Amino acid sequence: MRQHYDNAAKFVTVGYPKPFAEHILDYPNLIVLEELATEQVTLKTHYTDSTLKVQFPDEVAILHNEVQTYDSREPMPFRFAGYNGFLIRQHQLNVYCNVLYLHPRAGLNDPSFYAYRRHGCEYKHQYRVVRLVEIEGQSILELQEPGLLPLTPLMKPPSGINAVQWFDKCVDATTVSNVGSEDLNLLLAALGIFGGLIHDRQLIEQRLPEGIMQESPFFQEYMKEAEERGLERGLERGLERGRRTGTIDSILTLLSDRFQQEAVQALKPRLETIEDLERLKELLRAAPRAQSLETFAQGMQKS
Repeated sequence: MRQHYDNAAKFVTVGYPKPFAEHILDYPNLIVLEELATEQVTLKTHYTDSTLKVQFPDEVAILHNEVQTYDSREPMPFRFAGYNGFLIRQHQLNVYCNVLYLHPRAGLNDPSFYAYRRHGCEYKHQYRVVRLVEIEGQSILELQEPGLLPLTPLMKPPSGINAVQWFDKCVDATTVSNVGSEDLNLLLAALGIFGGLIHDRQLIEQRLPEGIMQESPFFQEYMKEAEERGLERGLERGLERGRRTGTIDSILTLLSDRFQQEAVQALKPRLETIEDLERLKELLRAAPRAQSLETFAQGMQKS
């Protein structure tokens, strides 16, 4: 699953390098000259996520970007030290490195540098840490740059808007973007995949235009791998519990958008007694249409 999140992010960084560099990494007045090979042959072959030759106002340089769904298994400072040395030697240009963290809790402990000074030797490499959750999402929506729209569900929403409402705004803004129908389906599917990092799949499918997730080979490949891995690891029972928990959370979120939050939370113990996931899905679909909280609570009692 993680690889599909990373691949979806590469769709943005490689497919739309200029708006990504300007508005996500905050490099204004940049011209992308060339996309460079991502394979780096050193003592071991490495593949970087995005390496660009760019024109800044005062220099030609290399812009190297890594995309991380979660925290890196290998400490990022060591990874960047290796990438940076190779790229400097290969291109004999200044190299500016960036890491983009997708998940809201990722990258919190990244120091953004690797350094030492001992025995008469000194080395320091500073790189930039960019966390999507710290970027003001509304400003990105207003840009209407198609390639950046799939990332917006993971960005910081405007004050007073909860995560589900923000996801709805991101879907709406993407739906009216000025792209062809095929590209629009791809953008919406990518948006759904990124949204899956913080939202339950059922909520995402409910919020996206009907059929987007089912018709997208991109999303179907992602879901197929997720299901196969679950079976291989014998985690079906754990996945079922996770789906139940996520569905209950989504129901409560939808109800909280419309009714008094304290009264909504009082329904949580009753929802947790429902073992049938399909029944919970029915309640999830019913939540946006409930005329009152009392009506919804009565519907919960039906078999």
